Amino acid sequence: MPSIDSQQDLPLVDLTVLAHLERQLNDPSPAKAFARDYIAGFEGRYLRLTTAIGDRDVSAALDAALSLRNSSAMVGAARLSAMAAEFEVAVTAFELDTARDILPAIERCGLDTILEIQSRYLASV
Repeated sequence: MPSIDSQQDLPLVDLTVLAHLERQLNDPSPAKAFARDYIAGFEGRYLRLTTAIGDRDVSAALDAALSLRNSSAMVGAARLSAMAAEFEVAVTAFELDTARDILPAIERCGLDTILEIQSRYLASV
């Protein structure tokens, strides 16, 4: 699993993922709606991560990490998906303090990802 530092080499948003979704659906509208829904859901996903770690609830933390990792991958948010996977590994190893230490980087990356999607993908509506 790459470290947080090495994940900086991953793109915030790989627009080819969204372009592929547009081609699959033969229409950009559902892909743009998916991107908007992803943005709207980030705060809730992040809150689920922090709450689960605060409660030391491994099961809920894993569920929240999977949700963030998979939704991020589906929207092309490669860096955030990798960070969520690193969080997941820490939780699986019952290293909850390590997982907690990853949370600020996940939040920063998530906010940067949102800005990137808004400016590079949704602004081209």
